[in-house]
Amino acid sequence: MSTIVQQIGHQLADSIMSHLNSSSPSEIATKNPQSESHQIPCNTFDLSQVQVIPRSQVREPPTFKGESSDAVTVDEWEDLMRNYIKKSVIQQEHQAEEILIHLRGRARDVVRCGIRNCGIDVQQNPQAIYTLLRKHFGSDQCSPVPLADFYSTRPKEKEDSFEYWLRLNRAADVAVSRLEEQGKTFDNPSVEVTRMFIRHCPSKDLALTFRSKTIEKWSAQDVQEVLDEYHMEKGLKSAEEESRISVNQAAVDCTAPTSGLKKELQQSAAPDNSTMERLISMLEKVLLQGQSNFQPSKRQPFKSRLPNIKGLNDMPCSVCNDNSHTTRTHCRQ
Repeated sequence: MSTIVQQIGHQLADSIMSHLNSSSPSEIATKNPQSESHQIPCNTFDLSQVQVIPRSQVREPPTFKGESSDAVTVDEWEDLMRNYIKKSVIQQEHQAEEILIHLRGRARDVVRCGIRNCGIDVQQNPQAIYTLLRKHFGSDQCSPVPLADFYSTRPKEKEDSFEYWLRLNRAADVAVSRLEEQGKTFDNPSVEVTRMFIRHCPSKDLALTFRSKTIEKWSAQDVQEVLDEYHMEKGLKSAEEESRISVNQAAVDCTAPTSGLKKELQQSAAPDNSTMERLISMLEKVLLQGQSNFQPSKRQPFKSRLPNIKGLNDMPCSVCNDNSHTTRTHCRQ
């Protein structure tokens, strides 16, 4: 790097000396000879003091075609293009040409057709190109009355308060730029944004907070501080809920245990099985002892009485003529 700086310094010194040598002879003749003795040769310049300032590199915006394949929307492309023109310090009469260079396809055709048929002088009003692009490729359809678009910005269903605040500020920025294109101004946009937000705040808790004082006493800075604190508390609550859920959830490994684990489980389960068997045997003994000690009274069988028949108690037996028993005894056998 030092050699490059030295070469540049030598070239600058040579160009200066050549320019001085090419001056008129009358100027050279009128020089005081005493001053010649004080001339410093070019080789004695202090090159360490030479600074090389590179040209600032400004990143160009992407080309816009007005198709679904575009990397950015028309609003995003407009912001990039405005920033590029501002940093590049492009004069107003050359801005339209620079904008058209970054247009392709249908977007370029739309702008050219609008310029030709509407009689727009883009050299004096290059902002008109952005207006044509927004009308054809903008996601939000804008009415000819920008303030009407701003005041119709209401919270969507289940929209977060902070998101509504951001959307209101974006709508105010759009209204300001549209009014500037029409040669008009938007007086106190921050005040109008604050009042719109307080009137239509989607959060009931924040709405109660804003009722603590009149709407005229609330500034945009006050609302921003309240929203930042509310958003931070909401983030902390959600983080706590996630941490609780993660603690209560147990990760279960469904993979089969290894053989070593199986042996350990079997060894630990063996004493439990033997203990259960002993308990069961003891319970069985207790039940058996209880049954033996406490037996319910058995119901005596019903003895049927035989009818009194003559000769049943006589001997010998009338059936077998045996003298050792009676007929009744023979029938019972």
